[in-house]
Amino acid sequence: MESVRKFCFSIAGFDSTGGAGILADIKTMEQTGVSGLGICTAITYQNEKRIEKIDWLSTEQIIHQLKVLFETYNPSVAKIGIVRDAEMLGSIISFLVSKNKKISIIWDPIIKSTSGFDFHSVKVDWLSSLKNIFLITPNISEVKMLTGIFDDGKAALYLSKHCNVLLKGGHSLTDRSDDLLFINENVTTIKGEKFQHTKHGTGCVLSSSIAANLTLGKSLTESCLLAKEYVTQYILSDDGLLGWHHTFKNKIHEHQA
Repeated sequence: MESVRKFCFSIAGFDSTGGAGILADIKTMEQTGVSGLGICTAITYQNEKRIEKIDWLSTEQIIHQLKVLFETYNPSVAKIGIVRDAEMLGSIISFLVSKNKKISIIWDPIIKSTSGFDFHSVKVDWLSSLKNIFLITPNISEVKMLTGIFDDGKAALYLSKHCNVLLKGGHSLTDRSDDLLFINENVTTIKGEKFQHTKHGTGCVLSSSIAANLTLGKSLTESCLLAKEYVTQYILSDDGLLGWHHTFKNKIHEHQA
């Protein structure tokens, strides 16, 4: 008998390389055993090395996409990537919660791309939206920009008073790439290695992998551990900036068995 298909929202930008944004999210979700539903927030003009320009969709266009999907689907998890500003983020979150009060929202706060493109030229207050967010996944630079606190550990601890936080360690100055998961006042270290090469879109892959595992009913801690493994295999899949998703399906499924 065919198993019941589970769905997850990816609310993100369109990157035509497929390395980040909606396309990367959908690839990751499907490799993890979940069907991804894509809602576009922006069109980017880019390759895997640089972003030249970004055209934002309006909040009304984004909400309209969601309205139509909610006529058929009611996912338990939604991942949000790039958004134009705090007002847009708040509107998307409010709409999601109005449709499903129990929905788990993951926000990957993409403030500045790895290539240096600044998505938000004006500093804004994001904190009002965090009360309805289940997990936020900033890197070290992003957590400082979001809070104005120079110490990244203290900044993550501050955010954890509002929602769960996964502080990504890929940009740390150490020889490790450990992530720190803050759940209330408890901190779990998710160990990771640093590699000589990296990949375009690893933040998108990580957050969408977490979202997919949560959709499958796994705990937040296990979802983050599995996502870290997924990203590691993704980085090691190729020497270039674009990775492969098809090479480690069995490795992920070992944890689901």
